[in-house]
Amino acid sequence: MIIMFPIYLIPLAVALGASWVFSKTSEDVYTILCAGTAIICLIWGFALAPWQLQLLLLLILLGIERIYLRNERRLG
Repeated sequence: MIIMFPIYLIPLAVALGASWVFSKTSEDVYTILCAGTAIICLIWGFALAPWQLQLLLLLILLGIERIYLRNERRLG
């Protein structure tokens, strides 16, 4: 039996690595390159991800938004 590696994890791992380098560097050119690489790889990785994972991430984002808006009303 052949087990396939989920190909969508590669761009997501590259995005995490680029984000880490982005947080550690202070030079302008490397910062812009790392931010651009992270954004492109995140979009690419999520586009390749299965719809179940996309739905789960959408629900998580909606939950975070609800919590954020509730805190904004309380503080405002």
